[in-house]
Amino acid sequence: MSLSGIGVIRRRMALAWLVALVLGAVACATAHDSFSTLPRRAPFGELDYYPSGRCLRPAVLGHGESAADLAWLRAVQYYGEHRTNDNRFANLDHVFDILTTLSPGFESAYVFGAFALAQEGRRFDLAERLMQSGLQNNPRSGRLAFEAGFLYFVKPGGRDLRHAAEYFELAAHLPGSPPSAARFAAFARQNSGDLTVAWELWREVLNSSPNRYMREAAAREMARIQAAMASGRREAALSRLSTPVVIIRPGP
Repeated sequence: MSLSGIGVIRRRMALAWLVALVLGAVACATAHDSFSTLPRRAPFGELDYYPSGRCLRPAVLGHGESAADLAWLRAVQYYGEHRTNDNRFANLDHVFDILTTLSPGFESAYVFGAFALAQEGRRFDLAERLMQSGLQNNPRSGRLAFEAGFLYFVKPGGRDLRHAAEYFELAAHLPGSPPSAARFAAFARQNSGDLTVAWELWREVLNSSPNRYMREAAAREMARIQAAMASGRREAALSRLSTPVVIIRPGP
């Protein structure tokens, strides 16, 4: 090949490298500009496209409990991601609907999901719906009845003591409820202003509790209620209650 031919090839290669470098610089600048200006994809945004639990149930071919275990890990992961990122839980109700449809007896899912929706998602209506679904699927669960009462007991924006008392009373007569259910029922009734029912509930605690301190507390509250009703100052039997802060942790 002549020297002139080699020179032509070199000039073409140099031109090609120059064009490649220019195009690469333009691509990098475009990518950087897009990253800086375009909105970020929401973490786990693909959950928008997850099918409902009713659609998934036949697809898991009878392995609903195993699928629910995977869904539980996904739900906790979704919660944790948003808890540390943007504190937005737009799909949380959908996640727990899938989970509890696959495994209607998974009590921890109802409890964790409901409190996360109410306390951090600020969607008490969805929390209430999830907990009611749990009670319908597990009508003999003292644990869920108690947790439903507690959901109302610590309702953001103000306690709903009337509903809390109803579920605490229900829990006290169901298996699996904590020993404190009857005491919570009496306390909620008393501070909702229903003193007559509260006095009867405290009497049940006094007569049935194996805990001496709880019996002593019941006797004190009964005396307090009697004094308030006798003086006509019913408010004297009520306590000043604030709404506590609830710390949410995934259950077992």
